[in-house]
Parts: sequence; C-alpha cells; structure tokens
Amino acid sequence: MHHSAVEEILDSSLFIAVDFGTAFSGYCFQFSGGEQIRMPKWGLEYGYDTPKTPTCILFNEDGEFLKFGYEAVMTYRNTPKNDAQKLCYFDNFKMELYGKEIHRDLMIKATNGKEMRALKVFSEGLKFMKDHAMKMVGKHTSGRKFLPSDATWVLTVPAIWSSAAKQFMREAATEAGLVTESDPERLIIALEPEAASVWCKKLPSEGFMEADLAKTEKIEEVPGTQYMVVDCGGGTIDITVHEVVDGGHLKELHSISGNDMGGQRVDKNFSSFLRKIFSDKMFDEFMEDHPAELQRLMYDFSTCKRYDGNILLPFPHSLQNIAEKSKSIEDYLKGISGAEWESGQILLTQEKMRSLHDDSLRAIERLIRDILKKPNLKIRYLLLVGGFALSPYVNKFVREKFGSRCTVICPVEAQLAVLKGAVMFGMMPNVVESRISLFTYGVSECEEFNESKHRGKSTFLNKDGVKYCNVCFYGLVQKDESVRCDEVRDYIFGPVERDQTSMQFRFYCTESKSPEFVDEEGMKKIGSFLVSMPDVRRGFNRSVRLEVKFGFTEMKATATDIESGETSSVKLDFMSQELNQCQC
Repeated sequence: MHHSAVEEILDSSLFIAVDFGTAFSGYCFQFSGGEQIRMPKWGLEYGYDTPKTPTCILFNEDGEFLKFGYEAVMTYRNTPKNDAQKLCYFDNFKMELYGKEIHRDLMIKATNGKEMRALKVFSEGLKFMKDHAMKMVGKHTSGRKFLPSDATWVLTVPAIWSSAAKQFMREAATEAGLVTESDPERLIIALEPEAASVWCKKLPSEGFMEADLAKTEKIEEVPGTQYMVVDCGGGTIDITVHEVVDGGHLKELHSISGNDMGGQRVDKNFSSFLRKIFSDKMFDEFMEDHPAELQRLMYDFSTCKRYDGNILLPFPHSLQNIAEKSKSIEDYLKGISGAEWESGQILLTQEKMRSLHDDSLRAIERLIRDILKKPNLKIRYLLLVGGFALSPYVNKFVREKFGSRCTVICPVEAQLAVLKGAVMFGMMPNVVESRISLFTYGVSECEEFNESKHRGKSTFLNKDGVKYCNVCFYGLVQKDESVRCDEVRDYIFGPVERDQTSMQFRFYCTESKSPEFVDEEGMKKIGSFLVSMPDVRRGFNRSVRLEVKFGFTEMKATATDIESGETSSVKLDFMSQELNQCQC
C-alpha cells in the first residue's frame, strides 16, 4: 500500500534531534515550514534551568529502568548509602563506545561494579528522551496526535567514532522505539561537528560572541569561504573543515579528525590530583563507600570549569572523615601548590585550574596545527562549539594560538550548536555535498595467478586447471578520496567457473591507501552477500554488476546478475564480525 504524496509530506513534517552527549543530553524539535526550534528546560524542579540534562541513568538492582538526567542524579544522591549500593547508576558511559571493539553484547559497568549490556543502557536513555519529546510535541500540537513513527529523528554522534559505534547507536535507537526496523530511513545519524557547522553557517553576526563580526555576512552567503569547526564536547574533540559551495551547501575539505581529550579529561586530572593529595587507598575507599558524594563533587567541579579565576569547591564530609583519621586536611595540603583549605571547602587557584586543562589544550592545539599545515587550505574562520568551548581556558588558548592565522569565533549558544544544527540537518540531509573518505573500501576478488605478484598467497585451481589467487583486493574508494553524498558507482565482475551459479562479494575496509590483498594487516571485513547466477549457458561470458551507494554513515551494495536479472543487496553493517557474521 502506497502513501499519497500529501500523506508523505504530513508524515515528515516533524523533525526531532537528540544530542546524547557524554556529559549532558538534550533534544529539540521543529515543524517543517516553521521557524521556531523548540526545546525543554531541564532541572526546574531542582533549581536548575539548563538546555540539557546530565547524561546519567539509574536502574534498580534487577536492571529495570528508574530515572534519567537530573532525576537520576538527585534520586541517587538522596538514597541512603546501603540502598544506593544496590542501584545501578551510570554516568559518562558514552565514551565506552570510543576506541573499543563494539559488538551487540558489549557490557559496561555501573558505579556499584555491576555490569549491564551497553545496548540496554543506551536504548533506555534514548527511550526516555523519545517519551519526553513526544509529550512535549503533544503540548504544542492540537488536532493531531503525533506518534514517534511520524517524526524524522536525527541522532548525533562524534565524528571520530568508528562505523561500528555509529551502527550501535542506530540499533540502540531502534530498540528504544525511535524508528522501526522496517522504516530505518526515518532515523538520520548526524556527525556532531557537521551538525554544528550547518547551524553556524546560517548565523547572523549577532549570533556570535565576538563584537568585531558586526559587519560580516553569514558564512553561507559567501561561496568559497573555508572554515573549521572545532567541537569541544565532554568526551571528544571533533574537527571538520568545510568550504561553502553554491546554494549554501558544503564540501568537506579535510578528513575528520579528533581525540578523546574533551572536558572530562580535566575531570579525570582533578581526580588524579585528589588521589595524589590523599592516596589511592583513601580515594578508593571514598569512591566505593560514598559514590553519591563522589558524583556530587565531580558535578560541582565540572560546573566550576566555566569560571575564570580561583574556584571554591565544597568538600565531601565523608572524604574529610576518611582523611582526618590520619591527619588534618591542612597537613595534606602542605607543599601542594594550587590548593588551599578554606573551612570545609577546597580552593583551587587559577594556575591549578589551567594546569588541569593542559592535556586537553595541547591535544586541541595539535589537531588544529596539523590541519593548518596543509598548503591547499585557506581557512578563514575557526569556529569553537560545544560545552567545553565555553571554558575560558579553552577559548582564550585557541584565540592566543591561532587568532593571527584565522578569525576565531564562538556562537553565543555554543553548547547548543550541535543540537540545533542537527534538527536543520534532518531537513536537508544532503547539505554536505561531498565528504573525504576515512578509509579505503573494497571487495576481495580472484586474479589469475602471477608468480611475481601473488607468491605465497592463497590460491585455487578452477575446473579448467587455471590457477587463481583468491585474496586480491579490488578498491572501490580510496582513503582521503572525495565522495559525493549518495554517489553511486558501478563495477563489473565475471565468474571464475563456466558453471558458476552464484557469486559472493566480501567487503573490506582499511586505513592503507594502496592495499593489494585482503589478508594484509589492518584489513577489516565489514560484510558479505551472495548473488545468484542461475543461467550458466554462456559460461565465462557472463557478468555481475556491483552497484555501491556511498551513504553518509553506511554503504549499500547491490549486485545484479546481468543474464537473469537476479539481484541481492546488503547494507554494510559495521558491528564486529564474531557476533554478526553475515549470512552468506
């Protein structure tokens, strides 16, 4: 049954973006044709008023979902110690997907040491966001009840995440009920710095903090403008480089780069500093016996990162009691530079705060320098976005280091650039016309054996006695090659047996620019499928056409047997192979 065109337009009139961040999460929505982007205010009942809520989630001891966000934080904080230790509380869990082998049964640890399936933790968080969003949409619509399946959902992920981690988020969103398996097109996975770029290019000068931009046009109004977006989040630093082309569309000029040196690296350095003062043994005791107080201390510290100057931090009573069994807090702080005791509070000097930022600042500097070294780039603007960009240490540092090379600008709503950009991205997903491929992609193929080229490699003899090497790599896209959005490329392959009745395609990716064989180190199998070739009458004189569509976060391959018209296709799934072997 087909929808009418009118129903199609109605169906896609609602766009909901979800930014599931390392430290904070939020959503916003917009109706097509409407100007206003709507979003909730979080934490009002606790005296907060923020555009995002902490990415914290609470389950009971049986693994049943209880609370998310401020409610999870407050419930956990206010639960008596013995009861709290039974609860499974997760924070900062998003970074569990960075730099790891991802599979569907990946387990992550709660603060009480208990493990749960990562897919469940992420999907319950996304389900909370979905339910909250649908309630809010309901308040703004009358006469029509919107269901989750009526909306186009946009979910943001760090650009430097592996393809498997991006696929994992898609599966978590499907499990959470944002979309159904039968309608995956309703979920768009957007890269965080790209979403921010889409938002920033449309901003008028008053949308930026810098007064000196008063007379400049919007970035998107000047084709040829090259700019870099540095997305400083809680977990990751993500960088993308774009050039404005006609119609305000964008072209990627440099492959995505980044690292895991976001704002939480500063928090980790603060924890290490406390361990240095009080010893690992004491800090571990505090961590194990008083997890809610530790959570409050780290939350308070995280808030203080926005301030320039000395900061005063309320000190946990339980840590004070543990420490003072040996000596007074003043004695611990003797000879420790940058920290002083102020009757129940610890004072950290501006110099100490700056030194806690050093790892992140150096990492940001390295990433930006590597890009600015490229002779073919003429970058005019450097845009700082993300919550961590609002840190005076980050902001000042980037201006001092790079302000003479390009204009450094920061949007007023830096922490919302990704979220608001994502909802716009949903309305025009092809706004980025071309991207630089992060990998070389290809298929395995058989080549007639050549002693000088194939010596020592796997071989077989066909029925006619011809020797083939069966681990050759046939490249579809090369690393650093520019690929247009939704570009389709065709390739022709022939059989190796006269009576061959099927052809198998095995897909691989690698960071190598010129691989020759699929058994090389660093080569990763990402999927496979079989196409039937039932008509064998023409023997070797038959062809299979492989058509590959290079999408945004996934590739779709279709093979067609030209004789019979038989086709087979696969969306290349990047989750780890051992738990997701393609059925071939």
